[in-house]
Amino acid sequence: MIRRDGRAGGKVRCAIYTRKSTEEGLDQEFNSLDAQREACEAYILSQRHEGWTLVPDHYDDGGFTGGNMERPGLRQILADVKAGRVDVIVVYNVDRLTRALSDFAKIVDVLDAAGASFVSITQAFNTTTSMGRLTLNVLLSFAQFEREVISERVRDKIAASKRKGMWMGGNVPLGYDVRDRKLIVNDTEATTVRHIFQRYLELGNVRRLIADLRHHEIRTKLHQCEDGSTRGGRAFTAGPLYHILSNRLYRGEVMHKGEIHAGEHEAIISEMLWDEVQGSLAANRVIREHQSNASDPSLLAGMIRDGEGRRMTPSHASKSGVRYRYYVSVEGETSTGVRPIRIAAADIERGVRHALARLLDDRSMLLSMFEDMLGDPRVTEDLFKAAMRLSTSLVAMSASDQRDLMHQLTLDIRVHADRIEASIDATALAIRLGLDAQASSGLQQCPLDVPTIIVGRGGAVRLAITTEKDAGPARRNAKLVEMIVRAHDAKRKLGLDGKPEFQPSDLDSNECNRLARLARLSFLAPDIVTAIMEGRQPIQLGARRLLRAAEIPFDWPGQRAMLGFG
Repeated sequence: MIRRDGRAGGKVRCAIYTRKSTEEGLDQEFNSLDAQREACEAYILSQRHEGWTLVPDHYDDGGFTGGNMERPGLRQILADVKAGRVDVIVVYNVDRLTRALSDFAKIVDVLDAAGASFVSITQAFNTTTSMGRLTLNVLLSFAQFEREVISERVRDKIAASKRKGMWMGGNVPLGYDVRDRKLIVNDTEATTVRHIFQRYLELGNVRRLIADLRHHEIRTKLHQCEDGSTRGGRAFTAGPLYHILSNRLYRGEVMHKGEIHAGEHEAIISEMLWDEVQGSLAANRVIREHQSNASDPSLLAGMIRDGEGRRMTPSHASKSGVRYRYYVSVEGETSTGVRPIRIAAADIERGVRHALARLLDDRSMLLSMFEDMLGDPRVTEDLFKAAMRLSTSLVAMSASDQRDLMHQLTLDIRVHADRIEASIDATALAIRLGLDAQASSGLQQCPLDVPTIIVGRGGAVRLAITTEKDAGPARRNAKLVEMIVRAHDAKRKLGLDGKPEFQPSDLDSNECNRLARLARLSFLAPDIVTAIMEGRQPIQLGARRLLRAAEIPFDWPGQRAMLGFG
């Protein structure tokens, strides 16, 4: 138990934190969380002579693993500790707070910074001594060991069951129903599955298949949830279709970590039809790989359009033996009258890769996207691991693998004159990360953040891709910065801030006029000068326009309005 010093007025505000790894039994009138809270309340009551009082808020995490800190109740109680609303966190046992030594260190840092502490009511130790700290670390080590052993047992059980051909649960795939935890063929849906396989062979690719299924109003499987609501029944997207076409369940087989086992359920797709579809899928992959294995591959070909909806195709130019690649709008497709857009291929390809990697590394974003499918803490943990593996391997992938991944995720890019909009199919991403395809069928498009800036080049501007880290220096206009420096130099020469360096009679009229035009720029508002130095000036503001501007007012609001600073 960690004890804290007395509070002002002798009052110590205590908050109870409870956790249970699974949702089993949480619907009971009195469950494990209630039992933990009741015991903690009794302990706080026993310490009322020390000034301990219970805060009314509940911090409960039912169905969350202690192996990570992605728990709403834990995040809230730590936020309240930081805000100074909680002095002591009371838990039934240390492993309710965390089962990971690394996470415990983070929690202790938060508590120490706020001058707060925690108490475990079933374990008594004093962490102000070396023996107390050793005791706590030993307890947490055993808690972490216990969690890892449980995870290993679950994985071993799943592996053994799949080797026997058993279906291990999840959302029921299209074409089957479940009875006594076994897959039973649904004749109506099985006909739909066979139709999907057959039409793929006839049409030749998934994009045409999507259009055909939508034309005939063929939708994903409709799932009835326990609360009476429904999920699914939506138009097919590329991700679920690729999953169906390559899912060996329809051959009466079960897959586990690359191994194929004969399943207990009946097959829907014949061996001949299966082999033909797999051959067609493989042939399409070979075509894509051949295209992207060329010298200087254009990874985004076929996935990128400009803001007017025109296709952007790969192009290149050579200078001094160096080949520069671009994506350029195809003129003549639409009569918009808008000039075609050209953007450096290497820049946008790198920007898209970095945007995808940022999404995969953002646990909060992943939780938000897939929250309806992450009831089981083990599923959440597996999702984070799969996302981390994909993010790590993204840079090391071959060009063909990168292009194949972008096709699988149905990447869509729109290049506007002042920004880039990119998105992927969230369903396809869920499937790639190992989540259930049918449960993912109702997800929307997921945006990718590709930071861009407008860079001045003489009298023209162009779109450039960058990161927030270097956006300022990349956009800074060197001529503008130089002009501000020269303006203060002219001001000094003319003696506007003291004794002049020379008399006006020493200069000809042209030189006097030049110094006067420059000197007036030394009276710009400080925030305008700062914006220019940091590269945050309006796109249209260049050195030539600033120098040739009409008489710039001395009042700062007027300057901001004239120069476009709003």
